[in-house]
Amino acid sequence: MICGHYIVNLFRSHWVLLIFAFCFVGLFQVLIIALVVGADLLGMIEQIYQRMPPQMQLLLGEQFLSQLSVEGAVAFGYNYPLVLVMAILVAILLPARHIAGEIETGTLELLFTFPIQRSTVTLSLWLGSMSALVMVIVGCWAGTGLGLLLYPEARGIDALTIVGVGVSLWLLAVAVSSYTLLIASFVPESGKATLLATGITLVFYFLNFAVVMWPTIDFLRPFTVFHYHQPQRLITDTADLWMSALVLGMVSLISGALSVRQVNRRDISA
Repeated sequence: MICGHYIVNLFRSHWVLLIFAFCFVGLFQVLIIALVVGADLLGMIEQIYQRMPPQMQLLLGEQFLSQLSVEGAVAFGYNYPLVLVMAILVAILLPARHIAGEIETGTLELLFTFPIQRSTVTLSLWLGSMSALVMVIVGCWAGTGLGLLLYPEARGIDALTIVGVGVSLWLLAVAVSSYTLLIASFVPESGKATLLATGITLVFYFLNFAVVMWPTIDFLRPFTVFHYHQPQRLITDTADLWMSALVLGMVSLISGALSVRQVNRRDISA
């Protein structure tokens, strides 16, 4: 049911993007540790926070000050917008390019003339996208490890906590990749699929902020995938990684299963 050659080709087609993402997120984690340890960033942030309007303090969260530690700053590096953008970029581009994009160019129609099942192609792309996202998370872990090696003052960080934070980011990215695959199975053009997946992801992202600012819509909190990736809460044991894994895993499995079904039924020549 899985085609190894297809997964290898996936990596060959996007090796520049994957290496760039690996290096980018890794160097960013090193930079976070360098700023926190070398520039006393935590002290400066605490002073800035105390001078912020109440609305901004609410946006940052009640536990912000309690999370002002090297461990908290490192965890924040796994939730920083640039890191999220890089992980989500990989999560969206791969399935959009290899389903909707190849239908658009006719490549997928040619591929299906070979003795290979459609479900094999879809499942291989799904698994390959997950594997590519592992590479991004390993880049984060490698950057954190290098930062701890360069700055011994930060070595009190619990390694298992950082592993959990990385897994949380991976689960989020896999969920995004899975519903992008579902969108791409319905849309005939890679540009439209990418735009739709990006728009939905942005709605989820801003909704995650909106529920903090307006408590009256707090009931919408569970409906954004970003609610289930909270690194700062993971380091204080106030977030349940297993529950997040269950929810994001269900989103991924349902999206993936529906994608396989739609690709099997779809007339790709239309």
